[in-house]
Amino acid sequence: MTTKNTNSYNQEEEQQDETLQNFDKMSSDLSWNIKEKSKVNEKLNEMEQQNLSRKMSQLSTNATHEKDPTKIMKEIRDQLEIIPNYLTKQNISFKELIHQVLSSIITTTEKLNNNMDELRKIAILIYKIMVIQTYQYLWKTYFQSGTGQLIIPSETKQTLSYSTTLPIWPKEIKTIVLSNKKDKTNGNEICLKFVNEHLYALQHQLKQYQQELNIKANNFQGYSISIQEKLMTYIEQNLNSSLSKKIEHQVELIHYDYHIRALELEYFQHKPNDYQ
Repeated sequence: MTTKNTNSYNQEEEQQDETLQNFDKMSSDLSWNIKEKSKVNEKLNEMEQQNLSRKMSQLSTNATHEKDPTKIMKEIRDQLEIIPNYLTKQNISFKELIHQVLSSIITTTEKLNNNMDELRKIAILIYKIMVIQTYQYLWKTYFQSGTGQLIIPSETKQTLSYSTTLPIWPKEIKTIVLSNKKDKTNGNEICLKFVNEHLYALQHQLKQYQQELNIKANNFQGYSISIQEKLMTYIEQNLNSSLSKKIEHQVELIHYDYHIRALELEYFQHKPNDYQ
């Protein structure tokens, strides 16, 4: 059963669609510094998208009948819904950036005001896409740890005395998922389902934002890859000082805990019992 779920996710990953449908001036995969972000995207068919919409709604309410799982998605929703100060109309640095970008586009005063509003909406969509990609990075790491794919032998600088292909779910996932479960015999399956649902829900939300960005970019006269890069650089610099740093730290802890627990399992496997 575990193999089936794992293969299902990997097949989706291999079929990922990395470009926007219409706007050929830019890629849907925003280039920034989160590692392995491109591996997180999966291609979803129409039926799966409908299912994901339902799952996102379930995760956002109380359909899981568990308090803690809802908190995780709420944390992401809060991050998406609260516009950061550096993207507000009052922020001086952001206003300067917008004026700098629009100065290269010949426009009337009336059109200038409209363009400022539209460009801000585009910047907010880029921000939301980056937030989703950041959380995808975290949840992909959860998935890799729980399916024994976290450590890549060819990238390991030193020889390890313990297995690095063990399926080990991070403590936070096991605590959240299994805390209210009476039957824990299928703990691995429960954790895998839980993480997969979050990954699919994140991917569904990402696709929605990409489609919105695609439409706005196509309708914005004079929009170019140069403008896109300036907005991305500005948002990336601010995001890196907050959310990205937090997620990177969480990922580092997942790697650290994986090695510790893998070493513990190796030790107990070879530890002599009282009769030896």
